[in-house]
Amino acid sequence: MRDKFPYIGNDVLITQEMCDLNGHMNVIYYAKIFEDEFPFYSSLGFSSDYFKKGFSFFTLEMNIRYLKEMKKGEYASPCFRYFAVKPKLIHYGGVILNEAGDISAITENVLIHVDMNTRRSCEMSDETISHLQNMVEDHSSTGPIDFDLRLKI
Repeated sequence: MRDKFPYIGNDVLITQEMCDLNGHMNVIYYAKIFEDEFPFYSSLGFSSDYFKKGFSFFTLEMNIRYLKEMKKGEYASPCFRYFAVKPKLIHYGGVILNEAGDISAITENVLIHVDMNTRRSCEMSDETISHLQNMVEDHSSTGPIDFDLRLKI
């Protein structure tokens, strides 16, 4: 599965503090692992410099599916890929793999491009859209994923 997701994040060791009363990782930490991969967001071209230009992205929707438990002492490996881009929207997703390479969780996200001066949606520049379309094509070339997408743009 790792080969279907071109961006590989940093492995995260599951600690006792991340676990709940059921003895497995609490759902909040799945979201945190998916959201903490800032180098992934930088690959979009959206750094602090982009924000200084007056633009950002807001999350419109986030869907997480939990498939296998993650327990203390295991390593979680987040992997990401872009699915689609439109002038104002990005659809991307990721998986958290356990040490055996099985999918522990799946996330899908839809982001909207925002003019921070008006705090309203706006189209990305042609250059940005072109960059993202190239990334979608590159990521799609790894082949189809082994699960159905729930979100669409």
